[in-house]
Amino acid sequence: MNNDLSTPSARPILRSTRKRDDLPKGLNRHRAGGYFIRYACAVGHIHEQRTGRSLEVATKKLGKCRADAENGWCPRREREQRRQTEAAERQAQAQDLTVRQLGVRWLKTHVEPNLRVRTAAQYRSVLERHVFPGFGDLPLRDVTRARLREFLTGLVGVTWGTKKNVMVPLAAMLSFAVDEDRLPANPAAGLFRQRRRARTEAEARTSDALTADELRLALAAVETHAPDLADFITLLSWSGLRLAEACGLQWGDFDAKGGFLNVRRSATYHAERLLVAAPKSGRTRRVDIPAELVGRLHRRQSLLEAEAAVAGRELGEWMFPALSDPSKPINGAVARKVWHRCLRRAGLRAVRLYDLRHTFASLLLASGAPVQYVSALLGHSSIAVTVDRYGHVRTGTHRGVVDALAQATGAEAHGEVSEAPPHLGSTSVFPRTAELERVPAI
Repeated sequence: MNNDLSTPSARPILRSTRKRDDLPKGLNRHRAGGYFIRYACAVGHIHEQRTGRSLEVATKKLGKCRADAENGWCPRREREQRRQTEAAERQAQAQDLTVRQLGVRWLKTHVEPNLRVRTAAQYRSVLERHVFPGFGDLPLRDVTRARLREFLTGLVGVTWGTKKNVMVPLAAMLSFAVDEDRLPANPAAGLFRQRRRARTEAEARTSDALTADELRLALAAVETHAPDLADFITLLSWSGLRLAEACGLQWGDFDAKGGFLNVRRSATYHAERLLVAAPKSGRTRRVDIPAELVGRLHRRQSLLEAEAAVAGRELGEWMFPALSDPSKPINGAVARKVWHRCLRRAGLRAVRLYDLRHTFASLLLASGAPVQYVSALLGHSSIAVTVDRYGHVRTGTHRGVVDALAQATGAEAHGEVSEAPPHLGSTSVFPRTAELERVPAI
């Protein structure tokens, strides 16, 4: 196979690079042994090609290449034409390829080897429940943006989030087809980029967090009705960890002296199989925890060490082992059932166990904690994620500003009230009525 190592040249150089050898011009010895030829084509490109260890074969090959070059032959142009022909043949073969066939191939060759098991299962479920029934038998050449819009419109009775979850793997699958030269462009690119306004109460809800009083009652109910999981649920409430991250904690991640946890992994169960992977963000992080939680974890470690010594074994690596098998971590599904049972017994509204993460973030932000710090504790990919999800929590922290607006522009502003609100100090952020009159109109 030709190896084109040069750039176009107006005057091709046909001399040997080894002057000490009595070889014809264009014929050179290769450093690994044998020979290689060097010649210029009709276009002006310099080409090099290994020919083996026979001088006779190399000489004949050089003569043939020079003769073909004089007739207008260019190896580089030939390779490019071959690539274009192969791409056209692949696209021609794709004329009969259906969306279902492409999806099966994409799942097998790209999704399952590269993505997490749960993610692969979710993508497969989306294709089998929505995409394949919708247009699985449609030839790939007929997949257009108009057809995709029609497909989205036909998804009746699903939320905006569900439609987004459908479009993410669908767009990735069509991008895979573009990479394989089965489509000239991705018809789903940018089709579902802009988020529309919510139309229902469920879509408008940002997060469902507990208040401080509700959290206090919930933790008390857990202490009473599920003491075995009290440390686990308290840790979720006071650290903001994802459920899988809390299940994946090991004693080596706990620093009692520093008062923090190192989040290095997540642990989940899928089809009764334990899956241990990196955290969702793909990066480890350090999470500060309160002193009371440090004490609880330290006492828990001492208790588990004593139980292990009585049983004649060493302390297991998992901070919260499964009740049935100490060699495995706790299953998050068990904690969810216990959590909902405790909420019912405490007479509290039903919220997910994952909402303890929202509660943690909301209470910290409401108390004035910096957004950057809360974002780092939660392990968000960027601070924009934290602001977008929890920005509404900080709306009451500067209520004095809106009070000042009412005082400056309300009915009392025309009376004798001229003092600034006590919580704003001696200077108000809004001008008085007299000052407003002095501002020129624009």
